[in-house]
Amino acid sequence: MSEQAPVTTSVPTTTGTADPAARQRSVLDTQRERAAQQLEVRLRYGDQVWELREVDHFAVFSRRSRARRAGRALVASGFEIAISRLRLRLVLVASHHAAVDEEATTAFLRQVIEVVEREGGRYDGWRAEIVPAH
Repeated sequence: MSEQAPVTTSVPTTTGTADPAARQRSVLDTQRERAAQQLEVRLRYGDQVWELREVDHFAVFSRRSRARRAGRALVASGFEIAISRLRLRLVLVASHHAAVDEEATTAFLRQVIEVVEREGGRYDGWRAEIVPAH
């Protein structure tokens, strides 16, 4: 039986700066810090972090057209996506198979956050199952 690792919590993308690149770096930095904390927990649980597993990313958009554009960009990069409505917002779930070691998480966070921010969305974290030793 596999366990779910804790989902990273929401990260507001407004940092008081008008520079979108600085805002994205801030979100990326915050998410990388949380991924490092999650990596420690995963290793304590015996997660084989270098093994591929399904990773789900969550993003929130105020407009369907923007969520769809972000979704198309992520599909072009090999992600599977689903968009659903939650109250007045649209939630994009982008899934792919990846390892969850430091190098892999940095790469996928950079890729997904860049697409989400470019389309005016708010990246809301990721989750993946723990892969135990065989």
